[in-house]
Amino acid sequence: MSVPIYRSRSVSPYPGKTTSKRYNFEMPARLFFRSGLTERYRGLREVLEDWAQNEGQKAEGKVILVKPNCVSAKVRLASTHAEAVRATLEVLSQLRPKRLILGEGSSEDTLRAFENFGYLFWAEKFGAEVLDLNTDEFEIRYIYNSQGQRIPVKIAKTALYSFRVSLAKPKTHDTVIVTLGIKNLVVGAIQKPDKPKIHQGYPATNLNIALLARELAPHLSLVDGFEGMEGEGPVEGSPVFHGFALAGSDPVAVDAAAARLIGFDPREVGYLVFCARLGLGTLGEREWEILGGPLEAAIKKYRPHPTYEEQRRWELLGTELSGKL
Repeated sequence: MSVPIYRSRSVSPYPGKTTSKRYNFEMPARLFFRSGLTERYRGLREVLEDWAQNEGQKAEGKVILVKPNCVSAKVRLASTHAEAVRATLEVLSQLRPKRLILGEGSSEDTLRAFENFGYLFWAEKFGAEVLDLNTDEFEIRYIYNSQGQRIPVKIAKTALYSFRVSLAKPKTHDTVIVTLGIKNLVVGAIQKPDKPKIHQGYPATNLNIALLARELAPHLSLVDGFEGMEGEGPVEGSPVFHGFALAGSDPVAVDAAAARLIGFDPREVGYLVFCARLGLGTLGEREWEILGGPLEAAIKKYRPHPTYEEQRRWELLGTELSGKL
């Protein structure tokens, strides 16, 4: 499958076409996996090279957006590690991209986060542009509030019209149980001050992530499981040494596999269930081909967020949200 480069009709760098709301995947979905890692960079590079050798043609010649997770500009444990940025830019720079962009829309100071976490060195080394998605051109998309009313949010154009790469780490979450590749890209693409609008209670928040994922799901997801976060994530949780790396082109399969690796049933994660219903990827393990070893030996049960039981109530979609998928 070749992934088209989507272009907007405006004066942005991507004139011509609009985004597609459909994702098509080879079956079974291929997941590139390593466990038992003792060195973060090497493991991440290996799964990325495996992906590039098998599916890298999807990104060749494209505008590539590499999106780390900088939910905090100060807390390193909550954010993508610089070695993940290094490995990703190194491998993708070899695919002759039209442009290589390291971009994030942090709720704090994006460029300060990049400086604090050591990303800028690797961006310069591998010729990547640096972009605060909060300052990008934008388009309006609509999500729902807790009463089922449509509300507008500004979405960064570069996120809409690029080959999207999500660099996530496995973390428990205070609203959607776990945060992984899809949520990292979707929420990061919403510009300030609209970002808080995504949070509309457990049912609507999960629904909103999935609806925006129709245009914002990653084309390549990398989960850096060398060290994760349990408990009071996504910022104030505790570290868990885990030692795995996972990558793939099916964003639902990657997130579902990562959820299993940290001890959660992916069918408990509302936005993953909704994304699967929307045809954005595969939730069932029988539809995956795991290259690099079985998941089972690497599963480690993370302590969930204290509100975990309440978060599971996303399934109780009220009549105000029924029929929105």
